[in-house]
Amino acid sequence: MKQENINDKLRLALNSEDVEIVKDALEKISETGNRFYLPLLFDLLNTMPEHDVEVEIIKLIGSVKNKESVNTFMRAVEDEKYKPIRQKLIAACWQNGLDFSNFIPVFIEIVINDDWETAFEAFTLIDNLEYLPGEEIINIARLKIKEAFPAANEQKRYFLTEIEKKFE
Repeated sequence: MKQENINDKLRLALNSEDVEIVKDALEKISETGNRFYLPLLFDLLNTMPEHDVEVEIIKLIGSVKNKESVNTFMRAVEDEKYKPIRQKLIAACWQNGLDFSNFIPVFIEIVINDDWETAFEAFTLIDNLEYLPGEEIINIARLKIKEAFPAANEQKRYFLTEIEKKFE
């Protein structure tokens, strides 16, 4: 990390009407690796930007490696204002390879309650976790699965069954 604060010029550039200025700003953020830009990137992604800008943001948030960014991602995943981009945020979470294991219960709730595509991303994240959390979190996750299973459709039952197997 070269820089730990937000550059006002870059912040303004992210909100430019000129796609090239936005893309240049994204490139500079990519070079600095500053995690404090994540909420700005989530906000920009939530505005449904030009396709090129969206692709760059998704690539950028999918390559974040700073462990301290996990909570920033989770605040966004859980925030209703970001529900339109939740699927993309969760995909970035499993692509960036950060440890989201302590948030398995949150992702199980998403598997249970969200649309199929978003549920699939949450399932994929859980399925690709390198490490499992402690027993207390696993027990919470098991309880959520047990409670949701009777009302779940066939696709969600498959996800829940596979998640349960991961805990064995």
